[in-house]
Amino acid sequence: MASFRHSVVFRMAVGYGLLLLFSVALISTVFYVGTAGLLARNIDKQLTATSRRLIQIREQAGQDALEREIHVLLTDDRDVNTEVYLLIDPAGRKIIGNLTAWQGLSGQNDQLVKQQVKRLGRDSVSRLLTYRFRDGTTLVVGRDMQDQRELERMILVALGLGGLVALVLAAVGAWLFRAQLQNQLKAIHRTTAEISAGNLDRRIEVGSSRDEFAVVAGDINDMLDEIERLMDTARNVSNAIAHDLRTPLGRIRGALEDALQSHHPLEKLPGRAQYAIDEIDALIGVFDKLLQIAEAESGVRRQRFDLLPLRQVIGDIVELYQPAAENEGIALSLAVEGEPMVSADRDLLAGVLANLLDNALKYAGRGAHVQVRILSGPRDVRILVRDDGPGIPADAIGRATERFFRVDSSRNLRGNGLGLSIVAAVVALHRGTLTLRDAHPGLEVGISLPHG
Repeated sequence: MASFRHSVVFRMAVGYGLLLLFSVALISTVFYVGTAGLLARNIDKQLTATSRRLIQIREQAGQDALEREIHVLLTDDRDVNTEVYLLIDPAGRKIIGNLTAWQGLSGQNDQLVKQQVKRLGRDSVSRLLTYRFRDGTTLVVGRDMQDQRELERMILVALGLGGLVALVLAAVGAWLFRAQLQNQLKAIHRTTAEISAGNLDRRIEVGSSRDEFAVVAGDINDMLDEIERLMDTARNVSNAIAHDLRTPLGRIRGALEDALQSHHPLEKLPGRAQYAIDEIDALIGVFDKLLQIAEAESGVRRQRFDLLPLRQVIGDIVELYQPAAENEGIALSLAVEGEPMVSADRDLLAGVLANLLDNALKYAGRGAHVQVRILSGPRDVRILVRDDGPGIPADAIGRATERFFRVDSSRNLRGNGLGLSIVAAVVALHRGTLTLRDAHPGLEVGISLPHG
């Protein structure tokens, strides 16, 4: 495993912690603005309303009425610890109020300011609203901000403690997150390390979880199953190649040796040489088929695709195989729906059908019926080749397209097990799908090709 500081686990854990802290800071800011900020706005609205009411009293009832109203406000036992009222004459002397010292009231009319004053002999930071009448008299309405500052301090302390708790929770959460994530990754790492060491049957335990790691583990297990299957296939192909090469080479060697050891070698040599040539040609045919599969799988022949009428192309192949079918006592028929067209390579498509008909005529048996059907659907064209012969065992259908795979494991029957491999490669080149199913009796091979 990578060092923790450079690991994905560390980066994700740090990211998780920072996201949690950012969320807490954002929530704290909203809470602070929604409490202390709302209280400050309410105080400003209250001061503005009181100031306007007092201004209206003076304008309507005169100076004496204003003084009486301020006296009532100062003696009504409401907001005793916070209220600020002051009325100053044009000469700057206090007429009435609870401020005992002030140094030049700042601010203009209807402008709220925070200022240091003395209220009842005590220093006070107050929020003041000043109004100057035309005759020079000044009215000050305000509020001591000490209680609000205490409230703000308590809120900040609470938010600080909450942030500290959030930091601890973020650290614990990040540690738990890192532990859980690392456990999952370690399980995958252990399994891949054992597989790299050669233990190919090891798999990652998925368990009952359905999370993302379970999905990844399942995908890795599927990949390992496919790799194991391909390795088994490669081993089987190697064994099949060795067998299919060794047998004809042995026959060639035996024929030539027999000719040389004969009492009349010159008489036997032409026949044995022709036999050897035929066997060598058969081997060359095997390699040609392997090259054909490789060429189809590489996709190099897609540039030779043309729009082909299937009725004509497949009809020619079926007509070509009619004599061979009659010789084997097999009924061969063709049925075409409409005039289907596909984009394909004529030679490859003809080779596909030839392979399928070869297999059908080879294994269906005398008296069988081989039917070729072409069906045109809304999105694709289906080519079906069906016979009523013995078919393929159900446990072998899934492997029928593997190279050199033969139902006859003893490999005594003629053939090399490459026909369906070529068909599968060519169908894949045409972006189609190949299906094999038990026809009860016989085998049905289906090829789906997109419309041209």
